[in-house]
Amino acid sequence: MSVQYNHPAPMQNGDLVAQLPFDQIPATLPEIQVIDTLFKNHGDSMKTIGNEYKDSLLVMILLILFSLPQIDSIINKFFPISVNSPYALLGIKALCAGILFWLVKHFYLSRK
Repeated sequence: MSVQYNHPAPMQNGDLVAQLPFDQIPATLPEIQVIDTLFKNHGDSMKTIGNEYKDSLLVMILLILFSLPQIDSIINKFFPISVNSPYALLGIKALCAGILFWLVKHFYLSRK
């Protein structure tokens, strides 16, 4: 005895976009504002890349700056614990770089 299963046709939820009615009436100002709110206009991709590279450039500059031996001697002068502990020196450098990054990003780069 064999059992056969009948699969019903897949049900469709909603309407197909191609079958929706449309007209040639131009959109009103409130409709345009809703569309602009829902689908924000994306700026030029090169402008976006130009705006985003600033953070990377700032991190590179801070990394180079805090890798200089002159910075080590300045930190050693203000924090004597960093003379004997390379981990303390690294932690102080990271803290200073993080604070400097935040200050530059939020106060200098935020001005347009």
